[in-house]
Amino acid sequence: MPTKCPNIILLISHDLGCHIGPYGFIPHACTKLNDFARESTRLDTHFVTSPGCSQSRSSLITGRYPHSNGQFGLSHLGWTLNRDETLLPAVLRDAGYLTAMFGIWHLHDWTLGGFSHVSDDVSTRDSSPEGMADVASHRAAAWLKSTADLDEPFYLHVGFWEAHRPFCGQPGDPAVVEDLNLENIDVPDYLPDNEATRRECAHLCKSVESVDSGAARILETLDAIGKREDTIVIFTADHGLPFPRAKGSLYDPGIQVAFLARWPNRFAAGGSSSALTSNVDVMPTLLDAAGIPIPDRVQGTSFLSALTGKTAPPRVSVFAEKTYHEHYDPIRCVRTDRYKFIRNFAERPKLVMPSDIYNSPTRQSMLDDEAFWGRRAPEELYDLERDPGERNNLALDPDLDEIKRGLEHQLIDWMSETSDPLLHGPIERSAAVTDPAQH
Repeated sequence: MPTKCPNIILLISHDLGCHIGPYGFIPHACTKLNDFARESTRLDTHFVTSPGCSQSRSSLITGRYPHSNGQFGLSHLGWTLNRDETLLPAVLRDAGYLTAMFGIWHLHDWTLGGFSHVSDDVSTRDSSPEGMADVASHRAAAWLKSTADLDEPFYLHVGFWEAHRPFCGQPGDPAVVEDLNLENIDVPDYLPDNEATRRECAHLCKSVESVDSGAARILETLDAIGKREDTIVIFTADHGLPFPRAKGSLYDPGIQVAFLARWPNRFAAGGSSSALTSNVDVMPTLLDAAGIPIPDRVQGTSFLSALTGKTAPPRVSVFAEKTYHEHYDPIRCVRTDRYKFIRNFAERPKLVMPSDIYNSPTRQSMLDDEAFWGRRAPEELYDLERDPGERNNLALDPDLDEIKRGLEHQLIDWMSETSDPLLHGPIERSAAVTDPAQH
């Protein structure tokens, strides 16, 4: 480990995708994050391993894919990491770091063992109190202040709830958006542009403002204790927005997320990278930056070189998966710069959505039943350059057969190399699954 180890702050938002000012959305709601991006390196093609909360977060702290680390579904529905997994906070703690967690964690409590301090409010780990960014950021800031005179490096993990449904001010509070001009609301291009969606996006805007405010409090406290120069700060999300064709799907709106990383005088301020990266790579990247050996079982690859502007990481593809959310939906995908190939391992409707999304005003305003209840093709192939919305399935196009077969081989090889049990048949639902709560 280097003589002077960097402090690390990881800020992760629920259900946010890339929906912040630095990526071209609602810049007026992202005052601090806009400033932070100008001081950071922005990853423009960063993906998560799964469009589900616990599954994605499991890769972030293990450097391994959900089907390898055991997190096939949501933690509150009975799924949990393998007990022998090596977790990022524990590795950092064992290397001499002070470790603390505030806000939502969304993995089983036994996985918190690597933290020397955990929020004493259990609700901030497991449920959705209004104003969680405010609660979590105040407590995180207070903890940060306690480290001001300490020599040990620290790892601070803060999870914000707010971009999850129900959005700030909901349900049943139209006053929240009365001061907003719905004409100026950003509507993602994969959603219908109508009043119902605009109103929901206005509520989402309020949630993003709350996250921005929470991030501001933590960043300002870091400056106040004089540790800005010695600290890596990352802002990211666990998966895409809680809307149709995003959260719960392997289309880009479901798996592409923001990733802003600041380390003064080491990461390029205001820089960006178009290199393909995955959240399975975050653990090895942070350990690489700290000079800590990367555990042998880690499946991700450090992209520290992309953040320092030296060389692009070696990825030519990223992989993502879904097995369970509320329902069994076994799908896997491989994505390159140009193409995406999705393999559907069971017959399902075109879109399998969490119930809170399915019951949302936006989904109810989408009248094309075929878009939801039509049968999903076994294979999907998209040319992302010509069809960034992933609407035109080219899997049966004979002109692209060689490309499809090449991507299919990549996908099957990855599943084999990482011991994906889906190759051998359906994956049994956890016996502990009893609560169909919306997460």
